[in-house]
Parts: sequence; structure tokens; C-alpha cells
Amino acid sequence: MMTAPLRVLVAENQYLIAMEVERILLDDLPCDVTIAPLARLAEAVQTTAFDVVIIDAALNEALNVERTDLIMKAGAKPVFLSSYGHFTDIPSIVTEHPLVTKPPQAHELAAAVLKAAHGRGPSDGKSLLDDR
Repeated sequence: MMTAPLRVLVAENQYLIAMEVERILLDDLPCDVTIAPLARLAEAVQTTAFDVVIIDAALNEALNVERTDLIMKAGAKPVFLSSYGHFTDIPSIVTEHPLVTKPPQAHELAAAVLKAAHGRGPSDGKSLLDDR
């Protein structure tokens, strides 16, 4: 049985970064990708169903909380992109969800999207039965 491709929204104001994220995802995962600027995040999640929303982490924690609530109320899970290193130093809504540094690396981004969507990362090709 074939599973449906993941529905991913890339909400990013830097279009070149959004296009690179889209390219990585389409190369590595069975998914449909939509790109929208951050200003259209609310409209996008209210009019289209997504499994995962990739969004830029803001320095403002209240804004991250607001965006996360919006995404999760729409039935999707967030993945954060960040070029800031401080999110690993302090408790934050960002660290409660998959976080990928910019520029995103293919395996790291794919693993974060799968973790958000399914609660796990990509398979390493090993299973419990391989330990025989």
C-alpha cells in the first residue's frame, strides 16, 4: 500500500532559502511542497491542510509561540529553521520541536520533517530483527 505524500508548507520570507528547502525535500522525501511568505502563514494553514510547516524561528519567543499555536491548531506540526545559535541554550517553544540550522543540510532537514510528521527520523536501514 502506498502512503500519501507529506504536505509541507515552507513559510519563509527569503525566497531563495525557501526554494532550497523545497528542492531538498522533493529530492529526499515523498512530499508536496508549498511556499508562502510568513505574512501569509495564517491564510495558508487556514485554507490548505498541511502535515508539516517549516518556519523561521524568530528571536521573539511570543511570536514563536503564536505561530506554533496557529500551526498546531490547523492540524500541522512545526519545524523551525534558524541561523541563531541561542535556541539550544535556553528553554523555548522552538526547542520543543525539530530545529534545523540555516543553511539546511539535506539529511538533517529530511529527518526533522519526518520527526515532526511521524514522531521519528528516517530509517537507518536496521531493524530490531537485524540484531539476531
